[in-house]
Amino acid sequence: MRKRAFLFLVPAITFCLVLFYSCSDDSDSYSYNEPTIYSNNNKILFSEVVFFMKPYVMDAGQKKYIVTDKLSNLSLKIGTKIVSVSDSYVLDVAHVNPKKMLGEYNVTEQPIHYPVVMGVTMIPDSLTTAGEYADLLNDYLNLQPGIYVCRIISFDIQTISGELKTIYTPTLSFPLEVKENIVSVNLGEFEVEIK
Repeated sequence: MRKRAFLFLVPAITFCLVLFYSCSDDSDSYSYNEPTIYSNNNKILFSEVVFFMKPYVMDAGQKKYIVTDKLSNLSLKIGTKIVSVSDSYVLDVAHVNPKKMLGEYNVTEQPIHYPVVMGVTMIPDSLTTAGEYADLLNDYLNLQPGIYVCRIISFDIQTISGELKTIYTPTLSFPLEVKENIVSVNLGEFEVEIK
């Protein structure tokens, strides 16, 4: 009797081990922690905008461009739903010459272009209900090909003392055209006077 029970126990244990290892695969090709939704139709989804900021101050009727390593907390709004916050790329401004102090900033006469690449997909921190998944899919559907109102709301710039100063940009509104199977759009260059 013990021999028969043992013969039954060995295949049962083997089956359980195989089942355990086959279910413990960590690869998840449908991860929602990335700004992509996978689909069977191989469409490329629009996911970012590219633009350049050129902040300046006026000095005796001339533009003097602000010298800092980056612009922080750039806030971009597309339509009524999508808001994205990002920093510009860090620039090596140690060798920008000539530069001088003017008010709260180091400035130069040469325009400085701060490049910004902002993701515009909406990815919640966690998705737990069917409604949240539906909202996520809705947000992607809102960026189908078409023209949207895009607005740069504000950004932070560092002063000479190291303090971050928030600059609001109520006039920086422009159309954003999303084309089919295009990942990103270049919005252009924007000069912003800092007062």
